[in-house]
Amino acid sequence: MDEYDIENHPDLMDPDWQRHAEKEAWVNLRRRRGRAKWRKRLTTSALVVVVVAGAGVGLYVWGKSTSEKTTDADLGAPESVVTTEAAPTDLPQEGHVDLTRPFDGTPAQNWAEGIAGLTVPAAVKVGAFSAKQVGQAEDQVKQAIAVAQFDPDTLDRHNPAKYAALVAPDARPDVKAHPDGYVIFLADGYHLLPVSPRMTGAMTVKPGKPGELLIHASYVVAYAFDPGDHPVDGPGDLDPFVRVDADYTVRSGSHWLASSRGLWVDKFSSYFDSVACTNDDKLTPAFSDHDYFATSVSPEPGRFDPSKPMPTQDNCHGTPG
Repeated sequence: MDEYDIENHPDLMDPDWQRHAEKEAWVNLRRRRGRAKWRKRLTTSALVVVVVAGAGVGLYVWGKSTSEKTTDADLGAPESVVTTEAAPTDLPQEGHVDLTRPFDGTPAQNWAEGIAGLTVPAAVKVGAFSAKQVGQAEDQVKQAIAVAQFDPDTLDRHNPAKYAALVAPDARPDVKAHPDGYVIFLADGYHLLPVSPRMTGAMTVKPGKPGELLIHASYVVAYAFDPGDHPVDGPGDLDPFVRVDADYTVRSGSHWLASSRGLWVDKFSSYFDSVACTNDDKLTPAFSDHDYFATSVSPEPGRFDPSKPMPTQDNCHGTPG
């Protein structure tokens, strides 16, 4: 037999081998097709009552040790770099991943780090609230968001104590009973890379009823999980995005009871993109759920743009969230 006549090689002509090869090719094709479909797009809404008890929570420094395990993705010293190139409008499910700059090539590529990504309007007089009072109210909302989305005690240790310390005594039992309606918990056994999460969003302020200041915050946060020895095909495997729309009310004045003065969260809606579908209560990276295949849905512009309406479709369950 001609050594170059590979198509007629006896091993390749064996019927059992052909059936095995055909099955393997089909399974691999299904896996490759499915990877762009099983990202979780889940919307949850909660009406909650929150009052800030004080403004004594200090600033913290983001830090998290990375796993000693490695993947075929690039490793190196962590860098804090925001590029200036135009970012894509969608999250790639396949492509190069640099674990020192995991947001490159994603919508979060040029977002600011942490709470600095939230645009806060200049404090000016609004209704009966002085410019100073408006500034204090904005700081309260900003502080609550920082604790809920970025604080390591909240994320890694699943401890809502810092957040509970911000609310009125009457609201603390609900925070402790339903913390996932207020804050972000990372799934057990999964940790973030030593790279600050990225954020984009804005806050708006307007007058409400007498003694009330209304503040709306709409933002998206991108996290980067350490894949350890999990294989990853692209940024979508390890970079989940959380979209949040929240309405806050700041109450002040002697006509309010002491327990009701301060910051209230009247409405909190969240939407998770590119996360595993196996855990609705904690943020779980997509690379942990490689065997899950869901029905794809049409991408919605609000997934990565907080100026757009909140997405509604749930790709995990195939129904609107």
